[in-house]
Amino acid sequence: MQLAYRVDTGVINQMRNGQIEFLDTDGGVLARASIDTRQNVVWLAHPDHGQCGPGLKGDEYQQCIQSQTEWIPQWARSVRHANITLERCSLARRHVNIDSRRDALALWWLPLSRISGKPFTRYSATIAVDNRGC
Repeated sequence: MQLAYRVDTGVINQMRNGQIEFLDTDGGVLARASIDTRQNVVWLAHPDHGQCGPGLKGDEYQQCIQSQTEWIPQWARSVRHANITLERCSLARRHVNIDSRRDALALWWLPLSRISGKPFTRYSATIAVDNRGC
């Protein structure tokens, strides 16, 4: 996930520290994430395993990633809005566009261990944030 903030016409600022809640049509929280300006990423937080960030190594990292790959498809297509809390303001019920894309099947079946594996669906979230009023 990536966020870009529009402040003035044509100007895009870097990410700011903050939190995101992904919501369904009824406003129920589906998932939470934090914006990490040091790594320039948005970290999803699995309800049981937390974030699969740089602090995890080896088997612990692999288990976290496996949990997230099973968890994300359970809610990703239901996202409609997001609550965003930035350093200086909160933005409620912002519209979210979720795009999904399956990996190319032509690659995953190859019998080479370094490039083969199960195909995944990749999700991309786009949230328009105009924070001039913050």
